[in-house]
Amino acid sequence: MGLLDRTIRARREELRLGQAELAERVGVTQQTISRWENGEVIPPPKRLGKLAIALNLNMDRMLSYGGYLPNTADWPRWHLLNLFYDRIKEFSEEELLVVLERALAEMRTRLTSANSS
Repeated sequence: MGLLDRTIRARREELRLGQAELAERVGVTQQTISRWENGEVIPPPKRLGKLAIALNLNMDRMLSYGGYLPNTADWPRWHLLNLFYDRIKEFSEEELLVVLERALAEMRTRLTSANSS
């Protein structure tokens, strides 16, 4: 599974929508939603707009997750996140540990700053 398909499924479930209901809102079939969520097909850009609205998600993020945005200075974080997510299986256990430790340290810093405000 990729980042876009997981995002679609997770947000749909968070909103407590069935695939059929989401399909109706987007103007596609339930089978199409299923194929998007299973990573069989990437939604075309014209459908991503309706999907972003139906799921109340950021359109730029959806386009980036789908691989439709170029690697520009405006979207480097989403591009990097996509690259990391797509290639995570290539990392060694040691490399993954380094990333996780850094992420945890950053989260602790942010929580400490938020609690002291």
